[in-house]
Amino acid sequence: MPYIIARRPEIQNGSVQITDLFPNDSQRNLVNDPKGQGPFYVRVANMGIEGSQRPIIKTNADNSLEFLRPCNGLVAYLLANIEANPAADVNGAGTGPALTLAQAEIAAQNILARVRAGSTLTVANINAILSAADVVNAATDFDGLTVNNSNSAGSLTDVLAILSGESYTVNAGVKIQEVGGEKAIVVGAGTLGATIRSLVPNDASWKVSFSEGVLAGLTSVRDGVKGDLFAGVRSTSPLITVYNNDGSIYS
Repeated sequence: MPYIIARRPEIQNGSVQITDLFPNDSQRNLVNDPKGQGPFYVRVANMGIEGSQRPIIKTNADNSLEFLRPCNGLVAYLLANIEANPAADVNGAGTGPALTLAQAEIAAQNILARVRAGSTLTVANINAILSAADVVNAATDFDGLTVNNSNSAGSLTDVLAILSGESYTVNAGVKIQEVGGEKAIVVGAGTLGATIRSLVPNDASWKVSFSEGVLAGLTSVRDGVKGDLFAGVRSTSPLITVYNNDGSIYS
């Protein structure tokens, strides 16, 4: 399904809306029309980048690692789901550690940088970001399928949902690293919310909106030289980007 993701940092929750999606909640026939798609309010991502100001990982007496408190956002997702997979992790041995908080924050910032630039967000793109953040252990894996079948359990659609404004929460006490230093395998480490209104893949109204309506205006720039003004800031970047569920950009 398509994901509408805020591109410019000036956007705040509720400041941008798509009004030409059918049916509109205020106008739909409750008997004959499907669930309303509009108005669609663009939401910003909760990145969860807090740094050392508010520690979120606890080292236990046995040297295992777990979440110190309930956490949310993309950083929490990466910590809960990604193994920093070393080159020595051969044949899916799963001996790599969890990402450190610093590595997860760098990776989240670089994922957001691709959004800001209007770039794709494929599994390969995220693998490259994770590997660059984890400079000691090198080939870090995102989904557990790309590098040596690691203990990573990332889902691209989860990341796209978080970037589109969906909540992701991990409870206190969820383990991320075992006593021996390897990434802990935790099924359903956190909870992805279900509050974002989804676009229907085969629906015509958002495709029409993208080609000639509100979405067309939000995904393009009228003045490519001076840029468009929004929230007091002039920029040549569009306000939003529409992503396919494989991380490619809808066009």
